[in-house]
Amino acid sequence: MPDRKRGSHRRVSTSPWKYTLATWLAGVLAAVSLGAVSPAGSALRSALGLSAGALAWATSSITAVGALLSIPAGWWIRRFGAQRALSWGLFMISVAAAGSAAARSWGLLLGARIAEGVGYLLVFVAGPVVLTHVTHGGIRAAALALWGTCVPTGLAIAAVTGGALAPWWTWSQWLALTAVGPLIMAGVLASVLPRLPRATVQRAPREAGAWNGVLRLGVAYGSLALVSVAVVMVLPQFLAEHRQATPAVTGTVIAVVCLGSAFGGLAASWLLRRGLALSSLVPLGALMPVACLPAFSAEFPLAVSGGAATLVLVVDGLLISAVFAAVPASVSRPEQVDIANGILNQLGSVGTLLGPPLFGLVIAAAGWGAVAAATLVFGGLGSVLLLTTARPSATGSAAGVSPSREAPEGMDMREGAEPLGEAADVSTSPLHETVTEPPTCGAPGCCSG
Repeated sequence: MPDRKRGSHRRVSTSPWKYTLATWLAGVLAAVSLGAVSPAGSALRSALGLSAGALAWATSSITAVGALLSIPAGWWIRRFGAQRALSWGLFMISVAAAGSAAARSWGLLLGARIAEGVGYLLVFVAGPVVLTHVTHGGIRAAALALWGTCVPTGLAIAAVTGGALAPWWTWSQWLALTAVGPLIMAGVLASVLPRLPRATVQRAPREAGAWNGVLRLGVAYGSLALVSVAVVMVLPQFLAEHRQATPAVTGTVIAVVCLGSAFGGLAASWLLRRGLALSSLVPLGALMPVACLPAFSAEFPLAVSGGAATLVLVVDGLLISAVFAAVPASVSRPEQVDIANGILNQLGSVGTLLGPPLFGLVIAAAGWGAVAAATLVFGGLGSVLLLTTARPSATGSAAGVSPSREAPEGMDMREGAEPLGEAADVSTSPLHETVTEPPTCGAPGCCSG
């Protein structure tokens, strides 16, 4: 008679998606804070007497924090706990956003934005760690890909809502409004998310090549983030100078382009959930430099140029989501995921900071046609690095690691090891798949969370 305890078939619960959507919403609200200053930029400059450079510092200071402190934040989150870090990050964003709304000088505004950047950093390092703990198998790959849509979705919400309220609300009222959502969500997450274990802080692995996969993904993310931010930042200038587009038309085009990135991330999540391998998505990167040619050419109708620019961001968003889905395959133990996400966030923030000035230099030296060449270089680098990481994961070569034992109630947690590498790329199990539990192996790291 078979051992029903070891060989029983159970259906995977749909509850992981509840935790996934709650965590995703936290990331979206954090991203709203990232884009909150831009819709109020003119009013802020007028009220506080700011130069364009001072306003740019206030806008980009959030990502500057990530570029400096993401890796230390990953180490700290290992000790503090990803779930608590996520809630506290949202709380810090809320308090700092209220401080930004009350600021009456550039120094106070900059200080509040830097504090907001610390909260943003905690959310974006802890969020993928939470998703890795509360999901497994094909759901994990789709959930991490969905996480890649947080930033474009939040930026689009900030641009549309802030722009719509600008004629009736003051900049202080708008920034105060952005403090409400993170505060509410911090309380929701504290009550909804399961209690996740805090990882024992261990010495980082020193064996040769231990972090090579993570570093490749980090550089890939930085390169792809550089392209997306640069295209969005230089496109308004091109539309104004060469297409004589009005501010209203330009704003509409930029909003659609940003949403294209979110659509690409959703497409990646859906495709991975359907069982498509990560390595199958990477060749789409070749479309980005090709689409840049009509996007930055005055020879095509505006609708064609806008559609081509949107295609660039769709593909870029799809590949960025694929990067997040590949993270579990790049580490050998689950407790390394927080450090891996710290590395990813830090290199991504560096790319975000460097993108606009690098593309600006290229355009000044060689004209708008060079945007396609720059996209080919950086987008190609990101695609190649992602491919070199995704291919090993497709063969299941990553070391076996099981999901956390502290999974939420109702989730199916197998007693044996599940290679994170396979979970991140294969994504073969349907939502109500039956699974057979193998015996517990007892090896260190194999069955622990």
